[in-house]
Amino acid sequence: MKYSIIPKPVKYEVKDDSVEISENTEIRCFKEFEFAGNFLSQYLKTAENASDGIIMISKAKSIAEEGYALYTENGTIQIKASTEAGAFYAAVTLKWILMQVKKIDGKKTVSGFLIEDKPQYPHRGIMLDEARHFFGADVVKSLLDNMAMLKLNVFHWHLADDQGYRIESKAFPKLNEIGSKRKFADLQGLGQKNGGGEYGPYYYTHREIRDIVEYAKKRNITVIPELDVPGHCSAMAAAYPELLCPGRTTEVVCKNGIMKSIMCAGSEDTFAFLDKLYDEICPLFDGKYFHIGGDEALYDYWNNCPKCKERMKDNSISSGKQLQLYFMNRVNEMLKKRGKLCIAWNDCLSDELDNDIACQYWIGKNKQTVKKQSEKRDIILSPMLSFYFDMKHATVPTEKVYRFSEKRSGFKNARIRGVEAELWTEWIDGGDVVEYSFYPRIAAVAEVGWTSEKKRRYSDFSKRLEFYELYLKSMGINYYKHKPSLLLSRFQSWYSFGRNGKEFKNN
Repeated sequence: MKYSIIPKPVKYEVKDDSVEISENTEIRCFKEFEFAGNFLSQYLKTAENASDGIIMISKAKSIAEEGYALYTENGTIQIKASTEAGAFYAAVTLKWILMQVKKIDGKKTVSGFLIEDKPQYPHRGIMLDEARHFFGADVVKSLLDNMAMLKLNVFHWHLADDQGYRIESKAFPKLNEIGSKRKFADLQGLGQKNGGGEYGPYYYTHREIRDIVEYAKKRNITVIPELDVPGHCSAMAAAYPELLCPGRTTEVVCKNGIMKSIMCAGSEDTFAFLDKLYDEICPLFDGKYFHIGGDEALYDYWNNCPKCKERMKDNSISSGKQLQLYFMNRVNEMLKKRGKLCIAWNDCLSDELDNDIACQYWIGKNKQTVKKQSEKRDIILSPMLSFYFDMKHATVPTEKVYRFSEKRSGFKNARIRGVEAELWTEWIDGGDVVEYSFYPRIAAVAEVGWTSEKKRRYSDFSKRLEFYELYLKSMGINYYKHKPSLLLSRFQSWYSFGRNGKEFKNN
C-alpha cells in the first residue's frame, strides 16, 4: 500500500491517476450518509461555496453491511456503501490517506487507489472499567474518537463493581450517596497501599450517559453497559444490605481481589430490586446488548443461607454453580423483556445457561466447556494474556496482541462474534494512564478484529504503526513508546501500577 492505513483493508490497489483535494473540494453525499460527509468536511475545513473537484458518497446495496468501496475516478474520489457505518468507515480511511499527503499551495495531490473493504467480525471492542477509578466524560469521548479512527465499534462500559457504582439512580439514591464513594482513592493489593483520601461520590448522571451514548452512536460505536451480578456487588450491597444473604453486611471495597459479597439468590427482594433498577438503566442505552457479568462469584454465603438453601431445594438445585445459573437465567429474562441480549463472562458458562446469552471468554479454566458451548452461542474473545491492558506492556506488548491467532485459540467451528480488549483500572489512576495503557495496543486489536488472520503480517503492521504513533503524538496522546522486549522476572508483577509504575515513569 502507498498509504499507511490501520486496520489493513481487504483490498488495496494502486492506480495511475491522482486527485487534488482542498478546502474548495465539494462533498456530495446521499442523505443517509450525511455524518460521513460532515466528518470529511470538518477535517478539510470545506469552504461554504466549494465547487473544485468532488468527493461523492453514494449508496450501493450490494456492498456488505459495514463494508465500502473507495476509489479515485476521473479527478474525483468515490465512496460507495450500503449502510451509514460503511460510509463512515470509508470516510475514516480517506482521512487516514489525506493526513499523509503534504499540502502544497493549499492543495493535496492524492495518488490513485482502489480500496474494497469490510470487517471480518461484527464485534470489535474496547472495555473501560470506571468502577475502580472514575475518569469522566472527556476521557471517554477522547477514547471514542480514537476508536472511530480505528473502526472499533463496541464500547463496553464497566460501571459497577465492589469498588464503586457509577450510574445515577433516582429509584435507589443510596447507590450514589453510599455506593459511589469509598474511604480511599488508592486501592490496596500486590504491594500497593490505600491512600489518597475519600474517593467520590463519582458517577455519571442520566444526561451525561445519554450524551455519551449519542456521541458514540455518531461514530458508529455501540455502548454496552455492564452491571456485574451476582458477585462483584459490594458497592450496591453497601448501599442496600438487604441484597445480601440475611445477617451479612459490607462496605464499598478499598482493595483489589475477589470478595465474598454476593447477592442473595434465595430472596425475591433481590430480583425485585434488579427488575426496578433495569427499568431505570435500560432506557439510557439504545444498543441491544447488556453485560451481566457473572465472573468470580464465590458461594460461601449461599452455602450458609437458609433462603438460598430453600431456593435450591424448591428447584432441585444441588450446587452453588447451579444456583448461579438459575440467578443468571432470571436476570436474562428480565433484560429480554426490555429488548436486551445478554453477555456474560465465561466463568458461569454451562449447558444450563440460556443459549441466547453470549459468552465473553477471558480465562481458560473452563476452556473445554467454552469450546463446546461456542458452537451454539456467540462468543467474544478476550483472553487475558492477549487482550488485558491492565497488564504491563512488557507482559502484553503490542506484538503479542497483534499475533493473537483465532485459529490457534482452539475455537474451531465457533460462533465467534468478535474480539475485545479490557482495561481494568484497580491501579489505572488517571486519563493519562488510560491513554498509556491503550495506545498503541488498541491499533493491534483493531486490525485483529477487522482483518482476516491470513492477511495479517506483523512486519507490515509495524511499518504502518510508525505513522499511527506520529498521529498519536500530533494529537497529544500519551502513548507508550516502544522499547526492546523486556523479560519479566518471577519477582515482578504482571500489572501496571499507574503513575507509580516504573514503566509509566520511564515512558
